[in-house]
Amino acid sequence: MTPAVSLALPLVKEFEGFRTDPYQDTGGYWTIGYGSRFLANGSPVTKESPSITQDDAEQIALDNLLVLDTAISSMVQVSLNDNQMAALLDFTYNLGPDRLRSSTLLRVLNQGQYNAARIEILRWNKSTVNGKLVPLMGLTARRRAEYTLWGG
Repeated sequence: MTPAVSLALPLVKEFEGFRTDPYQDTGGYWTIGYGSRFLANGSPVTKESPSITQDDAEQIALDNLLVLDTAISSMVQVSLNDNQMAALLDFTYNLGPDRLRSSTLLRVLNQGQYNAARIEILRWNKSTVNGKLVPLMGLTARRRAEYTLWGG
């Protein structure tokens, strides 16, 4: 486990929360454990997926973070310290690598604008509710935690 993954895992656990049984997240995806859309065997979570233990959920989250570590490393063209990488790991765990790939955050980061990238994190605190894009308290808290972690 890399130092960045070690720093990101507690954030993932805190903000995703743990659930033993499948549930639909705010995006309508079936998830389990710490917000995972896939089981340990790689199959997608469904309504019929079996319950999991907290230890199994942590291992799935860890495995996901390791995959994301590789994905992020392939996108980022500048050096990152462990805190910056951990912030991006939590961000990407929550939003997915495709959103990072197409983001202004990644564009300014790859231009070496570290502070601008850090500020961009805060902009990702909204979700669609009743057809309108609105800030959510939970996302705002998560983005602030990532922002703070980034700054070390």
